[in-house]
Amino acid sequence: MRWKIRCFVAALGVLAVSGCARQELAAPHESAITAIRYQVGPCHGTCPVYRVELQQNGATRFIGERYTAVEGERMTTGDPERFALVKQRLSAWQPTMGTTLKTAETPRCGPRATDFSHYTVTWIRRDGETAVLEHDSGCRSDDARQLTAVLQSLPETLQIANWVQP
Repeated sequence: MRWKIRCFVAALGVLAVSGCARQELAAPHESAITAIRYQVGPCHGTCPVYRVELQQNGATRFIGERYTAVEGERMTTGDPERFALVKQRLSAWQPTMGTTLKTAETPRCGPRATDFSHYTVTWIRRDGETAVLEHDSGCRSDDARQLTAVLQSLPETLQIANWVQP
């Protein structure tokens, strides 16, 4: 009888530990990026000013503010592949969660022109934690120009370029 009780207690211990292990393995899914926002700010001219919110299901919300072909809010239906593509293209520049990186304040900026658009990209996890990248497209290093090219290609990738270009 004691042997059965010991086996039962041991089995409960194994189940409890395996339950914890399953919770730990599930944690990365809980902290996955579920949304990406980016904002294009003004320059010293007529550069487009707009915001885009992209959800994990691919739903895209565009808000044209100034110098865009479309002013106000527009939505597109979900395409998860677009979200995955944008996330992958931006992954090399994503800062650590909970931080903000300003490219103009890093050596990666290089020489800087002051009259170009500014971009703010925000990665959002399911738990609400964010990582923010503030990029000055006036940064002229090779690295900064590559980032600018990726950011400028996002409207085409998201199939909203006709809303951006006047």
